[in-house]
Amino acid sequence: MSGAVDPHTIDQWLPQTQCQRCGYPSCWEYAQAISTEAAPINRCPPGGDITLRALAKITGRPLGPLDGDCGTAKPLTCAVINEVLCIGCTLCIQACPVDAIAGASKLMHTVIGHECTGCELCIVPCPMDCIQMTPIAGVPLDNQPGSPWPEYSTEMVVRARRRAQMKRSRSKLSAGCSNTVSTQTTMRENILSSVKRTRARREDLSLKIHSKQ
Repeated sequence: MSGAVDPHTIDQWLPQTQCQRCGYPSCWEYAQAISTEAAPINRCPPGGDITLRALAKITGRPLGPLDGDCGTAKPLTCAVINEVLCIGCTLCIQACPVDAIAGASKLMHTVIGHECTGCELCIVPCPMDCIQMTPIAGVPLDNQPGSPWPEYSTEMVVRARRRAQMKRSRSKLSAGCSNTVSTQTTMRENILSSVKRTRARREDLSLKIHSKQ
């Protein structure tokens, strides 16, 4: 019975991309849901067939296809920020589940390549559309010792799990602060103002270029 399976055992078979395609905020919460039979075992596209077979074996549940509503398995990618267009809004930093983006408010952001899990969660909140996913070159096709997945090394999985745990802990502490809502409102207003100024400068520059032609 899956209810008897320790969620830590289940979590070991999730590649820790923290992509939320399963419908849960983190790999750990998905593991907990599987453990209590609140979630099916076929909602982890990054883990693919390897994860699905492992979860079927340890939970005793029937083996079936991946849930198409969660997407399909993709080659491992890394987020890249166009630093020319970045306005330093910090929204991508907040969205990254493993703290793989460095930067500060109104300063250029950059992705820490070896920490990025390719979750794509940073793309949607970016107001400047300056983040793209690029294939990771040179990823070995043969997995490293201890890792069941060709794309994810044991070191990468362990680091991603640890960094996700730290991010969740900090988020819980922040949620307890009384000024969180007002701070977020002010930040949102500053971001919208920055976006308007940036787009106005672009339009002005475009008009000047066309007027000279």
